[in-house]
Amino acid sequence: MIIATAGHVDHGKTSLIKALTGTDTDRLPEEKTRGLSIDLGFAYQALPDNITLGFVDVPGHEKFIRNMLAGVGGIDLGLLVVAADDGVMPQTREHFSILDLLGINKYVVTITKIDRVDDNRVLEIQKQVEILLGDAGHKAIAIYPLCAPKNIGVDQLKKYLEANIPTTLQDVVLIYVSVTGLRKGILIEEVFVKKIYPTKIGEINATAIQIATSAGVCGT
Repeated sequence: MIIATAGHVDHGKTSLIKALTGTDTDRLPEEKTRGLSIDLGFAYQALPDNITLGFVDVPGHEKFIRNMLAGVGGIDLGLLVVAADDGVMPQTREHFSILDLLGINKYVVTITKIDRVDDNRVLEIQKQVEILLGDAGHKAIAIYPLCAPKNIGVDQLKKYLEANIPTTLQDVVLIYVSVTGLRKGILIEEVFVKKIYPTKIGEINATAIQIATSAGVCGT
């Protein structure tokens, strides 16, 4: 399953991915110096049964919206991050609108930095988020209050993600097709698929080729 973060700058997206995977996705010297994400970051979380979650960490600053757009095509789940002290902000709305326009219909929300506010503020932000998503027709979205640096609430989010991985071969093939966007003359990218479902590579090869051929996207 491919998951992309979304949300306003400095709301804790990168810290959350680090807490989930142990990987700091800010790799550029400028990102370290400025303390904000500029380019896309990538991380993986190994699960039981040789299954891996893939994370795309997107920059939240409005100046880097093109980089954000490059990272969210073909994802399976939007991880919307809202800081408890700021609440819903302009790039929260912009990122969510982009995901919605792209047809992403699965979301999980995290309210970060809960160590900076009281319980009433967390409930207030939760209501803001419910209104934002509800106005777009998304009801009953899971919301997890947490503090990534202190590892508060992170385990609960991990359990949710693990419980919502694809369970059928059809799901796996659709993930492959949507993420890689099979192009004419390219049948399969085995390294990528192995990272997700290495034990089913033979089945995926045959099925992906069949789907791609019938869709007219693979040439001979």
